[in-house]
Amino acid sequence: MRICLVSHSFYPATFYGGPISSTLDLSRKLGEHGIEVYVSTTNANGKVRLDVNTKTFVELSENLKVRYYHEQIIYYLSLSLILNLYRDIQKSDIVYIQYIFHYTVPFALLYSWYLKKIVVICPRASLSPWGLRWKGKLSYLMKKIWVNILIRPFAYRVKWQGCSHIETSDIKAFFPAAECHVVSDGVYVDSFSNSKIFSVTELVNKYANKEFTDVSDVVFSMGRLHEIKGFDILIDSFTLVLKNKPNAKLLIAGSDDRYKYILEKQIKDLNLKDSVFLIGIVNNSQKKELLSNASIFTLCSHVESFGIVVVEALACGTGVVVSDKTIWENLEDNKCGIFVNNEKHEFSKAIIKALNQSFSSETCVDYVRNRFDWDIVSKNFVNNMISS
Repeated sequence: MRICLVSHSFYPATFYGGPISSTLDLSRKLGEHGIEVYVSTTNANGKVRLDVNTKTFVELSENLKVRYYHEQIIYYLSLSLILNLYRDIQKSDIVYIQYIFHYTVPFALLYSWYLKKIVVICPRASLSPWGLRWKGKLSYLMKKIWVNILIRPFAYRVKWQGCSHIETSDIKAFFPAAECHVVSDGVYVDSFSNSKIFSVTELVNKYANKEFTDVSDVVFSMGRLHEIKGFDILIDSFTLVLKNKPNAKLLIAGSDDRYKYILEKQIKDLNLKDSVFLIGIVNNSQKKELLSNASIFTLCSHVESFGIVVVEALACGTGVVVSDKTIWENLEDNKCGIFVNNEKHEFSKAIIKALNQSFSSETCVDYVRNRFDWDIVSKNFVNNMISS
């Protein structure tokens, strides 16, 4: 079996956050199952282009090959992808499409329909109410037109993958009769168990590039610096945390998605330059160090179709404080974290509560292992999305 995975970006385009690593890991795992995955993507990586071979498919692992088509206008136009995608789809049995609002999607749907291919779409929060409306009424109207003209004619001919029950509800709100399945993202749980151990003071000194002698707690958060992630609320809430824990520090990792300057100004205006640090992009090893050694991990997002970094934090044995705009409502029942409204007063109370209690590392890891290990997730994907 051969899958054509169509996405506007693919590893190592880490600018785009968690879905990049999740899609890579799923593709590798499908390859281990003997399924050939051929990725049709672009060389975009935020505002720059990847330094990759754009002339032919590049083999990343067993049964996983990627064609990085050159984009003339980053995120908006790759003539070579448009011209060659038909051939890529023609050679495949199944077409697996990521996202909704990108020019690659209608071309992939049209070619697949003409060639009578099985299609799976993973919208990755594209259809969430907050995501549709956050840029204002004009953007919302344009997205509605896009969906109605370019997506709806094909919507009932495809299978839809929701990364959570929230996402399948968002899909059903647009396409009530669509065939939807919940298939989450996953992690290799055991790969998170061997990070170097630091004291919280050593951790801050390493990643904040400042020297402190008395750090009491480290609150860590991660994601692309974008309004949707609610980092402004997290920073506001941390001002209240500092009244209770004046020696605590907040580290925020992630690429700049045209929002860093706003957060930097907020930090300056609140006089938090010695308490809150934007530490930029971290690699996989650094991410594991931070997640393993932080006191807690926080996610203050306005919406998440899944939120893979929550799973990664728990796989490191670290408790979490997570916005109730996400899918993680069963965290407290499973004694892994706190699920709370992402309003600054409520979120600050939850952070303080989490810092004052001890989450069992074993309980956090077991929660992930039993639900989100790639062995489980990949079998779910095969059974629900590509099996007849």
